[in-house]
Parts: sequence; structure tokens; C-alpha cells
Amino acid sequence: MRGGPFLSVVIPVFEGEDVIRGTVEAVKAHAAERGWSIEIVVGFSEGRDRTRSVLEELAGEHSELRVVETTAQFGKGGAVRGAMAQTRGRARCFIDADNGASFDQVDRGLELLEEHDIAVGSRYVAGGSAGRRTLTRALLSRGGNLLIRVVLGLRCTDTRAPLKVYRGSAADRLFPLLLLNGFGFDSELLFLARKLGYRTVEFPVRWESGARTSVRVPRDAIRSIVELFQIRWNWLVGKYGRRGSEATVQQERT
Repeated sequence: MRGGPFLSVVIPVFEGEDVIRGTVEAVKAHAAERGWSIEIVVGFSEGRDRTRSVLEELAGEHSELRVVETTAQFGKGGAVRGAMAQTRGRARCFIDADNGASFDQVDRGLELLEEHDIAVGSRYVAGGSAGRRTLTRALLSRGGNLLIRVVLGLRCTDTRAPLKVYRGSAADRLFPLLLLNGFGFDSELLFLARKLGYRTVEFPVRWESGARTSVRVPRDAIRSIVELFQIRWNWLVGKYGRRGSEATVQQERT
């Protein structure tokens, strides 16, 4: 990562014309306050609103911003993976387009990278907050995390909070292995990180749901459950092993 920025910030966005400008500006303001060199890489999936136009305006205003077209890999996982592939930072993170788990909370995650490879924001550890949600969404979230722990053997209390921080070397190794394009990519990456021996730690984050969301309950809840079993099956039949070998060879050649 010689010559790269201190931090790469990945933001997946779909129909986010109302929120993406505020999030980009919040990221830039906090990085400037801390004196960090950064790059912002937006994974953009085409929708029916003006997000593309807003991103074009932002790219013209901010030299740190790049937009990666991820419509072909439609889904949050595909957008994050496509954008992450273009990052160069010594540390990497991703946040949601509405800045629901606000970027200024990244400080603690970066501190934890001194002794860990991945720092996972959690709404459910001491000091964290899940904000205001309907009872249905709260139950689905907690139940989903319990199922993730049972099916995948993960110890994390919260795999879906949109603030995670990675060492650049861990991101380079893990993200090319991912196969899921949906919301389950978070669990997939943490599952592979555990299998490959990466050191993972949680830290508390405060999260507030935006007025608009692309999440559709219960459709996405059912899809997320299916994805958990896909991850387990992919591991059992060796799909990640083949992808892992290819990624390692590519890294050795660069």
C-alpha cells in the first residue's frame, strides 16, 4: 500500500440522492479534523432517482471521491465488494449511504487495528445503541444475529451494523473471496476471517435508521437466512478454497 492514503472509505449507494451528499461531506469534515489522508470510493448501483447526477456533482467538487459502477453486481454486498477492490488505503472501512452509524465513530475502530485485523461496529455491546426501530425489526435483528452465531459459529453480537474497519492487508485478502451480493456478505466475510485466523474485535456504535431504506421485511429476512446456509455450503464444497488460492497467487504476483 505504499503511496496510498491512510484511510479508504467505501460507501455503497442505491437510490440515495437525499443522503449521499451529506454523508460524503461528513466523512471529509471528520477526516480533515483528524488530519487524515483519505479516499472515498462509492459503489453505485443504478436506481430510479437522481443519485448518479448527485455523484457526478460530488466527484467534480471533491478530488478524494471516486465512483465505481456496481449495477452488474446489484446488491449491497456487490457494491461494497466492487468499491473495495478499488481502494488503496492502509486502513479500509465502509459505512452506509445515510451515515446511520456515523463516520465519526470510526476513531475507536482505527485504534483497535493496532492489535486486530478487523474491528466490527456493534449496536449490542456495552455503549452501543440500536436507535429507534419497530418491534418487528428489533426482533428480526436480534434473532438474525443469534441464527448467525448458531449456523456460522461466529461470536459477534452484531454482524450487520454499517461500520466496520479493516487493515488493508486483511481487506485485500478477504474481499476477493466473497461470493454473496446481498446483505449476507458481512457474515460471509467474518466467517472467512475466523476460518483464516484473522483477529476480530467488536466496538460499540450508535445507529439511527434513516427515514428511507432499501431493506424490505420480511423478504430480506428470508433471503438473509438462505444466505447463511449458502455460506456454510460454499465452505463445505470448497468454493472459498478455490477463490482463496486464486487471490493468493494474484497477491504474490503484485
